Amino acid sequence: MSKPMNVERGLELSVLITVLGAVLLFLGISDALDWVIDLRGWGFYTGAIGVISLIVGVIWAISIVQRMRRFDVLIEEKSKAVFVRNLDDIEYTAWRLPSKYDVRLDEKKRKMGVK
Repeated sequence: MSKPMNVERGLELSVLITVLGAVLLFLGISDALDWVIDLRGWGFYTGAIGVISLIVGVIWAISIVQRMRRFDVLIEEKSKAVFVRNLDDIEYTAWRLPSKYDVRLDEKKRKMGVK
């Protein structure tokens, strides 16, 4: 079963939302200061949407990168006892990451002899 798009392409989507938020924020500021574009009174709303998008995109990207780093730390365990003890955390972390992390987990399980 394939994972949802927001899991498979989460990092790319978060970067896209961050860039879109930065552009909208710039347009809102540009309208407020009469620099480049005139949005006819919609600059405040454009800037507000930009700020919200920027915050959401950055937080989403940070959370994905933290999950990736946590998975890398957990999967590099050499001891089978510690690996089995942390298996629930590793599986949950892999479940919240793209499919390639499931493949890495399956390889590590096979290497450790865990079902």
